Amino acid sequence: MSARLFIVHGYEGNPHGNWFDWLADQAATAGMAVHQLAMPNPQQPQAAAWQHALDAAIGQADAQTYLVGHSLGCISLLHFLSRQQPARIGGLVLAAGFATSLGRLPELDGYIAASAPDFAALNAIDMPVHSVISRDDSHVAPALSQQLAAALDSPVTWIEHGGHLMASDGFTRLPAVWHALQHMLAPPASTA
Repeated sequence: MSARLFIVHGYEGNPHGNWFDWLADQAATAGMAVHQLAMPNPQQPQAAAWQHALDAAIGQADAQTYLVGHSLGCISLLHFLSRQQPARIGGLVLAAGFATSLGRLPELDGYIAASAPDFAALNAIDMPVHSVISRDDSHVAPALSQQLAAALDSPVTWIEHGGHLMASDGFTRLPAVWHALQHMLAPPASTA
């Protein structure tokens, strides 16, 4: 079975926005089966509906499953993994991630509360994690993304002047995400 990549957009997003098509092209060229998920009602997201969509699209996550989330897509994937508790997945990349209230978007507080990740369950999963954080994100405070990365023991790639890592911030490509995935896909070097 070949590696499967699932890309999950955020609040008010869509599967072809920002850098998602570019990333999908990179992954497909590398032989991955790519799924750019269209999450239900992104203007008024409901946690249960998004979890149902993830269950339907991904099924049982396994060692051939690679997940990339942007913004609200990150907490959604973390809640999905908390519920499923697979023994192992191929990898998880979080761009502009968060797992607590943003303060500036109170309309998302209910979604965030319903999607709270179980970090004990997440840390029991054998999975490489990488976080991509912009130093001047105006939507998600960089400190919140860094707090999430620390809770997952995730290395971080910092982007200078990245905004919220959206097309409107100049990001129709995000090489840091693809580099993280490539590292996860590479077989470990032989120690023989």
